[in-house]
Amino acid sequence: MNRRNFIKLGVVGAGAALAGVESLRSEPAPISTSTKTPATVAIPISVAPLAQQKLEPMFDDMRERAGVNALFTFVYTHEPHRAGIVPEGDRVGSFHGGNYARPHMQFYQDTPLTFQDMRAPEFGDVDVLERVIPVAKKHGIRVFPFILEDNQLPATVKANWEKLYEVDHHGRRTTGHPGGPCFNNPGYQNFTLGLVEDYARSYDIGGIMWGSERQGGLLNTLGLSQSSGIDPGKTTCFCEFCQKKGRDRGIDAERARQGFDAMEAFVRDSRAGQRPHDGYFTTFWRLLLKYPEVLAWENLWVTSRHELQAAIYRKAKSVNPALQVGWHVWQNVTFSPFQRAAENFADLAGFSDFIRPAVYNNVAGGRFMSFVKGARASVLGDLSPEATLDVLYRQLNYDHEAPYDKLAATGLSAGYVEGETRRAVESLAGHPVQIWPGIDIDVPVSAGEGHCTPESVAQAVKAAFKGGAQGIILSRNYTEMKPGNLSGAGGALRELGVI
Repeated sequence: MNRRNFIKLGVVGAGAALAGVESLRSEPAPISTSTKTPATVAIPISVAPLAQQKLEPMFDDMRERAGVNALFTFVYTHEPHRAGIVPEGDRVGSFHGGNYARPHMQFYQDTPLTFQDMRAPEFGDVDVLERVIPVAKKHGIRVFPFILEDNQLPATVKANWEKLYEVDHHGRRTTGHPGGPCFNNPGYQNFTLGLVEDYARSYDIGGIMWGSERQGGLLNTLGLSQSSGIDPGKTTCFCEFCQKKGRDRGIDAERARQGFDAMEAFVRDSRAGQRPHDGYFTTFWRLLLKYPEVLAWENLWVTSRHELQAAIYRKAKSVNPALQVGWHVWQNVTFSPFQRAAENFADLAGFSDFIRPAVYNNVAGGRFMSFVKGARASVLGDLSPEATLDVLYRQLNYDHEAPYDKLAATGLSAGYVEGETRRAVESLAGHPVQIWPGIDIDVPVSAGEGHCTPESVAQAVKAAFKGGAQGIILSRNYTEMKPGNLSGAGGALRELGVI
């Protein structure tokens, strides 16, 4: 494949359902001592610079500016921005992506995917992990594959990949966010576990971080997301595997489907300005009482993800118990009391070495406003935007944050970073799980929103450690960061004695 024909390469910027999880929580997580001293200071990075640029100067820069000792690589992705590739205009659909390391096919026997489905062709024969790990190790940097689940069905390999994606409550195969690969689909399970085993056996890695920036179908239907305007008809998942699992757990799948139909109609009417006779929240609650299967289906989705995470953990540890396995947690959890209830960090205790809650305080302003917009079009439609934000602040225990009319321009404070870090640490008290919060360094913002400065980054870093962080992940991507802002993080880490 001649990539020059279609892409332009470049670096972007510089109950019963809980039974299985409960049993896992009772198992003590193996304690890894490799990050006790020094603390982990990690940085994610897209593929393009690792495949194309000289590594020595890059790693020297990371070390000198911020004492980075761990690299989280987006080594498997079908999303151009994570690969660090800018497709040419109308040829976005021609981007292939996939595994930027070399798939070893003995680990993928029980999936419908071929070598061509998985192997990313954009950088020829370069195996990014093979290229990066020896150089990183020389600089005292451990390498972690960052497997962030794709939110878009890869167009160029659709034929086999689409078999792994969820089915909405209308029976349609999903093609992207808020849907995604189905946690209960054996083909996707086998692919994910094969990928983990491949990386663990084939490369000298320090560990693995897996992430899924999605939530259950009910919250998507209600538009309770930092991405407002989600189609309420795309509730997932009702594929054959989820329906069987639901039946095995005593859930009536047809009643759940009917409940989601009713929820969808409620949201569409709300968005059309048709206020229910008894108000929005009362109508929402009445639908839950009429269709309790909706909540049971929501719980099925949440616990299925946890079960896959536990399987990932077991697979990696079966290869090398010293590998550190952890989870990226979508920032939406910090805006949504609903998703916060579902994504209880304590439920992850038995199968985690570390957790990375995304607490991007600068970009949080615009994202939180988007969440408010979605909430007001359904459950919280009885309230004004200002009142909605105030209610959410109170529910989430956020003090002294910006009012609605200033939120986008100012973002959230360093206090938000401290509070969310402390909440995560306290949720896991008594368990050997470390919290490495993801700190905002130039995460892209929309027009009119605030921008990071070296001082604001330093404040956020200090706040994370004040909240009890045992490590830190400077986020979201090294290639997006302004050098001065990364130096701001390093200055704070030195002042704290972390590096």
